[in-house]
Amino acid sequence: MMKQISVLQRVWIVSIVTLILLLGINAVQSYRAIEELVDNEQRTSTTKSILRAIKDVFSSVQDAELGLRGFLITGKADHLRPYFTSLENIQEHISQLRSFHSELPEQRSRVDELEEAILERLEQMTEHINQHSKNSELDWLSSSNMLASHESLSSIRDLVTRMEEAEYQLLEVQSRQARVSRKTVMQTIVVANGLGLLLIAFIAVLLYRGIGRQQMEAMQLEAMVEQRTRELQLYSDELKRSNRELQDFAFVASHDLQEPLRKIRTFGDRLKSRYAEQLGDGADYIIRMQSAAVRMSNLIDDLLTFSRVTTRAKPFVDVKLEEVLDEVLDNLSVRIEETRAVIERDPLPVVKGDASQMKQLLQNILSNALKFIPPGVHPHIQIRCEQTQSRYCLQIVDNGIGFDEQYLEKIFTPFQRLHGKDQYQGTGIGLAICRRIVERHGGEIHARSEPGAGATFILDIPFNPPVQVVTENAAL
Repeated sequence: MMKQISVLQRVWIVSIVTLILLLGINAVQSYRAIEELVDNEQRTSTTKSILRAIKDVFSSVQDAELGLRGFLITGKADHLRPYFTSLENIQEHISQLRSFHSELPEQRSRVDELEEAILERLEQMTEHINQHSKNSELDWLSSSNMLASHESLSSIRDLVTRMEEAEYQLLEVQSRQARVSRKTVMQTIVVANGLGLLLIAFIAVLLYRGIGRQQMEAMQLEAMVEQRTRELQLYSDELKRSNRELQDFAFVASHDLQEPLRKIRTFGDRLKSRYAEQLGDGADYIIRMQSAAVRMSNLIDDLLTFSRVTTRAKPFVDVKLEEVLDEVLDNLSVRIEETRAVIERDPLPVVKGDASQMKQLLQNILSNALKFIPPGVHPHIQIRCEQTQSRYCLQIVDNGIGFDEQYLEKIFTPFQRLHGKDQYQGTGIGLAICRRIVERHGGEIHARSEPGAGATFILDIPFNPPVQVVTENAAL
């Protein structure tokens, strides 16, 4: 059942959410104020650049005028150097002035008017220079020439002054707007800092309360863990006791149960050899008795093998399946020759596992493939290997009698058989041992089959199987 949220918790939640919303709103306002401040600074910078360009244009005109007058007074060509330099600078400064976009629409027409006036004055200057070059005796300092020069320069100066006054007025407006933007930015920063500090204080209080609650819960959890540890220790002791009993049973089964069976078989052999004539038809009963003893001995051995998958397990090491398969095929060589079996194999990998159990796994499956074969058919077995992202997939395909997949789970159950012992020998525990071995290695075993169409056993073995706790018992 979910815990009810208290009124105090609701207050804390609403307070924090409100502070976060206020911080968000303030952040938006701060962004807008900073954006406006940057825009104002850019506009102010543009206006100042326009003012500098206007001054540079008029300064170049004055330099040209001074150079011209020096030449007309002295007649020395050296005085024309500032004049020609100013001519180049005037065009450059006018181009620079045109590159700036003033916020005042009338300034563009004034730039055109200024350029026209300057060009007109430059034409006059050029005409004076040419006339002086032709007739140096003329009086260039006469009142008419000086008056014309003064009027032309005054008109240029008046136009420059109007342009500068307009830009200075605009600069004042922009400066006021920039000051307002700076003030707004400072206010939003102060508000943001205040809200941030308040939010930090709220969070600090919540953390303090949360840490206190966690410490209390940790103490309760520690007490529960201690209690659970004691319970697990009891379960572990009980499991160890059960394992010891299972090992004791395995010891009894491997020694005490096998001994009476060996005596039954021995005494049966003596009865057949010494009293065969007296027994008559009773000899058949002795043969059946010995056969039953052999089957019982095999059942005990298989049961021991099934239990030793875990009780006699060994630590996982690198296992070369190629070498394991070679050893298995060598063990089955007689049966392979008798049935004239054909075995095809892919290269097998190196896996982490128990070498002896891997050998038993492959031998059980291959033994079944050689055993469950229709009469007159030579076994054809294919051993394939594929590698996925995290597993090796081994497939063992045969051409045997197959089985109906509705019995798929049954074939992996201990002592379950699909055929009578008269048809095929065995105890019905081999595939159960295979499943237990594969599961101990963290893998899975599957099978696909159809009656009369052979069977395919699929082994999925992980690259890194789980760590196993190994129980050794030297007595087994």
